[in-house]
Amino acid sequence: MNLSGMRTKSCDVVVCGGGTAGVFAGISAAKSGAKVILIEKNNILGGTITSACVNFPGLFFAWGKQIISGPGWESIQRTIKLGGAVMPEISFRPQRHWMEQIKLNPFVYTAVLFEMCSENGIELITNAMPSYITEHEEGVELLVTDKSGLFVINAKKLIDTTGDANVVKMAGYSVEKSKIQQPATLQNRIGGYNMAEVDIAALKEGFEKENFPSHISAEMLVEFLQGRKIDLHILCRNADTSEGRTLLEMNTYSLLMKIYKYFRTIKGLENFTFEFTALETGVRESNRIVGESIVTAEDYIEGKAYPDSVCYAFYPIDQHRAVGIKQQFHKENTVGQVPYGALIPHGSRHIIVAGRCISSDTLANSALRVQAVCMATGQAAGCGAAIAAQKNIGVYRVEFGELKAALKKIGAIIPCSENKLF
Repeated sequence: MNLSGMRTKSCDVVVCGGGTAGVFAGISAAKSGAKVILIEKNNILGGTITSACVNFPGLFFAWGKQIISGPGWESIQRTIKLGGAVMPEISFRPQRHWMEQIKLNPFVYTAVLFEMCSENGIELITNAMPSYITEHEEGVELLVTDKSGLFVINAKKLIDTTGDANVVKMAGYSVEKSKIQQPATLQNRIGGYNMAEVDIAALKEGFEKENFPSHISAEMLVEFLQGRKIDLHILCRNADTSEGRTLLEMNTYSLLMKIYKYFRTIKGLENFTFEFTALETGVRESNRIVGESIVTAEDYIEGKAYPDSVCYAFYPIDQHRAVGIKQQFHKENTVGQVPYGALIPHGSRHIIVAGRCISSDTLANSALRVQAVCMATGQAAGCGAAIAAQKNIGVYRVEFGELKAALKKIGAIIPCSENKLF
């Protein structure tokens, strides 16, 4: 492709995706001395936290001890200080793991992310997406589409934090996808009714005539009303493509509208409404890279210590299904780890990955996809990319001692070499 004559920008590290991994990949690269350009498809930063309103990241603590720190944690602390979150009580063994997630105000958190990017000198370009990539000896040439058309970014290294490994696929590296992927969820809040006035008997009686999907029951609809949220698992596949993502959003709104229309025929629900819906349906799973190393479910749950571990991860295996969730928890004082090799597409010299699409099997990925881990892998990717750019070496040739030092410099917590905490 002839790119001559197009607008051109240059940097040490370009980050594709400004979500929970990408923002902190960019900040960590900048803190490590790199000139950074970050491009984001939406108009705001934060990814699923802000656009999909899955605004309760975790887990930053395990067995009462902090396991993830650095710029990602700093963003949480700033949000708390500004009144945009309340720190939950941290204990050795909480009654439920999700009780230690931190509920964020999306407005405050978005503003914090913009501030942090600005403070670290990141050139931020929203409403933009990667369109084509060419690799060469010295780096990458990335064709980007923004609201003004096409332009080129010349970068020494690239971090793919699209969540779907979009750039990895464009560059021709291998990815894999589970035959059955986890369903998606649209965050929402419902209202316009008084539960005491709802005719539950009529709702259940008329349910069978409505031909709802088989995984939805009348009892579920009642639970949704009680919880003030339509908490549905929406089946999806190929959400890494525009066609698949479009179909997901269409199916989501079609099903929710079906529920909306039915509820409004029931006594007590005549004024039923959606008071709030997120801007996009939250996708849990799409592609995973084929990396230089892989995190398996067995190794994750057993807390395997890798020679190149860059962060901890402490969410249970959490595989959502059409109905229900399959979970598996760590044994006491055991915490999962993520190796640097799981962030590197096999054979890659210039491209590194962070976020939910790191190299892992299906079950391990259901735990590693969560936001605190995405922040931590983003930080590792940012430091690794910055070092590789400075030394003009491949991203997998970064000396691990130097990577650890860079991570410690930005305040990240590095796993111990043994299967234990600190």
